[in-house]
Amino acid sequence: DERIPHFYSRLFDSLTILRDFLHADGEGLSDAELKTERFFATQRILEMQKTSTDELIEMYWAGRVKAQDEMTTSSLGTLSVRAYFNHNSLTVEIFQARNLIPLDPNGFSDPFVQVELIPRRVFPSANYKMQQTQVQKKTLHPDFNEVFEFPTNLHQCRDACSAILFTVMDHDVITANDFAGEAYMRLSNVPGVQKESRDTISNLRGLRAIDLPLMSFTDKEKESIIFKTLESRSLDKVAQEFVKKQKSRVAVPY
Repeated sequence: DERIPHFYSRLFDSLTILRDFLHADGEGLSDAELKTERFFATQRILEMQKTSTDELIEMYWAGRVKAQDEMTTSSLGTLSVRAYFNHNSLTVEIFQARNLIPLDPNGFSDPFVQVELIPRRVFPSANYKMQQTQVQKKTLHPDFNEVFEFPTNLHQCRDACSAILFTVMDHDVITANDFAGEAYMRLSNVPGVQKESRDTISNLRGLRAIDLPLMSFTDKEKESIIFKTLESRSLDKVAQEFVKKQKSRVAVPY
C-alpha cells in the first residue's frame, strides 16, 4: 500500500519539527538532550518505513553486492564466470563451480546455475527472463561452459544498482530444488560498460574469468533494518514474496 510510506514520511517530518520545537533555537532543550541514541534509532526506523518497497529491495541487493565485493573465501565454494558488454549486448559466461556443498544423500549434488539481471526497475522481468545452465549430475565440481546473452544498453548497465545475480541450485526430481549459494557481479565493473569497448569479440573473450565466492542468507541479513522493514509489511505482496524468497536462500549441507 503506497499510503504506508507516505504515512511514515509525515511522521518522519513531524519528528524533525518536534525536535526543533523543543530545541527552540537554543532556548529549550540542548542538542545533547535531544539527539540521543533513542532519537536516532527512531529516526532510522521512520526513514526505512517511509521508503518504498522497491527502493528497500534495491538497498538490500546493494548490500549483498557490497558483501560480495568484500568476500575472498567461502565454505560454499566458488563460481567461475566472465562477463562483457559489446554492441548493446551483455554476454555472461559461466565456466565452472568448485567445492560446492553436498545436498543429496549420495554426498554429491546435481548443480545448475540460474543467471538474472537486477533490479527489476532497470531490468523488468517481462523483458529479462532468468536463464539457466544445464544440470550437471553427481558432482561438487561441475563444468558448465555455457554462454548467455542479454540484450541491454549502457544506460541500464551503468545504473548504480545494476548487477548480475548468479544462483547455484541442486536439481531434485521429486522434491523442490535446493539452494546451494549465490553470487553477484556489479555491472558497472564489467568490461565495456564504463568505457565503450572497441575491442573485437575475440579480444573480449580473452578476458580472464573471475572466481566469485558463493554466499547464503544469514542472520546478519535477517536482522538488518532493511529486511526487518520489508518483513513488517505484512499486507504488501511484493515485500512478503521477496522476504519469503530470501529466507529460502540458505545453503544447508546434507
